Amino acid sequence: MAGEPLISIIDDDQAMRSALVRLIRSLGYIARGFASAEEFIEAGVMPGCSCVITDVQMPGMSGIHLTMLLAERQSQVPVILITARTEPGLEERALASGAVAFFRKPIDTTAFIDCLEMVMRA
Repeated sequence: MAGEPLISIIDDDQAMRSALVRLIRSLGYIARGFASAEEFIEAGVMPGCSCVITDVQMPGMSGIHLTMLLAERQSQVPVILITARTEPGLEERALASGAVAFFRKPIDTTAFIDCLEMVMRA
């Protein structure tokens, strides 16, 4: 299926990762899940990736660090950050890192889908 958009989901929580992969696929997109930012980088899928959805807090590299790394590499792929964390200023730091959107868990599915569809149309 070369040329079709790939959405990469990165979350160390297997249940959340699987749920997001299923949701993305139900929308007609190709989705691939990764347990860590390092696994995503090592997989070499970045050149064909149309969007990255990543958890903020994970063992190893955080989602914010991954977003900054992608920006340093001049990647134009949009990043959506998700988190269960509630600390003050986290959303501002996430968006300042280059993320196009930020969602707290539990995710508002309608708002998330609307955001994803907008990102994929851009």
